[in-house]
Amino acid sequence: MKTEDATAKRASTEVESDSSVPKKQKIEDEDDTSMEEEEESDSDNEGLWSVDAEDDDIVRSPTINYSNMQDPEPEWDKDSYDGYELEFDADGREDFSSDKAYAEFREYKTKAFQNRGFLEDPFRYIYPIIDLDDLWITTTKRQYLSNIASLCVKKLNEEKGSTVEVVSIVRGNKKTGNGWKLYITFMAREYPNGPLVEYQAKAKDFPGGRKPPFPILCRPASTIS
Repeated sequence: MKTEDATAKRASTEVESDSSVPKKQKIEDEDDTSMEEEEESDSDNEGLWSVDAEDDDIVRSPTINYSNMQDPEPEWDKDSYDGYELEFDADGREDFSSDKAYAEFREYKTKAFQNRGFLEDPFRYIYPIIDLDDLWITTTKRQYLSNIASLCVKKLNEEKGSTVEVVSIVRGNKKTGNGWKLYITFMAREYPNGPLVEYQAKAKDFPGGRKPPFPILCRPASTIS
């Protein structure tokens, strides 16, 4: 069993470790205020960021987040991940029970960061929308995501003079806080009868329809690989 001093030392380390650092300057992020309950997510990767319990068998997650990463007001064709790079603290290994657990944590966090919200990213409170054929207010979640993706596609076509159209929804992720940000992966055609291409759309929506949904970006998924 660890001493109280060791526990305090480790808690301090956890708060500071593994942040995503802006290339130009550090700006502390304000915590998001949830507007609705997050959907439950039974992630297969739960063990990748958990640490050993101290006094019993309870497993808890360390408070490791991109603490310096801003979440600015939405603006069309501006990705909030731009201008940031992922860095790991040199002493981050001590928060994990084995080299394997730490390597898995780094691998998953790197992959999540590189996917910019379109992969489940618990370090940024981004979680999958599950059971897409279930009801979302007055329609299914799948249809709701299709409507939002179509809004983003419409904005893209207006700005670029393109003819992209939504064909089907692949998956969706959500981050709550003063509304919710939606990260939608979908199949599209770039011209009539063209081949299917995987696209991504990002938008912000608001509860109760108090504001209309705001399209943030729309792009082929291959552009961030």
